[in-house]
Amino acid sequence: MRALLILASLLGLIALQMKLLPYLEIAGVKPDLFLFAACSLSQKGGPTRGALWGFALGLLEDGLSLSPLGMRALGFALVGYLLGVAGRDLFLEALPFQVLLLFLAGIVSGAVTLISLNFFLIPRPVAPTIFRLLLPESIVTALWGGVLLLIWRRLKAFKAA
Repeated sequence: MRALLILASLLGLIALQMKLLPYLEIAGVKPDLFLFAACSLSQKGGPTRGALWGFALGLLEDGLSLSPLGMRALGFALVGYLLGVAGRDLFLEALPFQVLLLFLAGIVSGAVTLISLNFFLIPRPVAPTIFRLLLPESIVTALWGGVLLLIWRRLKAFKAA
């Protein structure tokens, strides 16, 4: 049953990423819902489970996009591991802290991807890529992630009442 729920959630995430993203863009920048999912799933499972979730979701995103296979997976795995460690040692429930962690996760994941691209495939100018792509995408992902977390918490509170 749990595997079926996970599969349905992944299919839902794919559908949201493909169909909802054009409506969520801010100033031409779209959020990364796969990064949001990786961060959400990694915080309570510990570092190993966080790294596995991050790697799996990053690989899935790579497979659905035109990026080289494994580019996002490496960054997501690192983010998942770090959030798994942080979730074990810190209280991460405060919404502003969640938004900050999501922003930092976007920075770390984007930096790993940029370093990997420069090292293995396509040299890209570092400063313009950071300021035109990495920072804006991290900000938009963190903002929409905060909205999604707020909606999720309201739904849980409504369900409990």
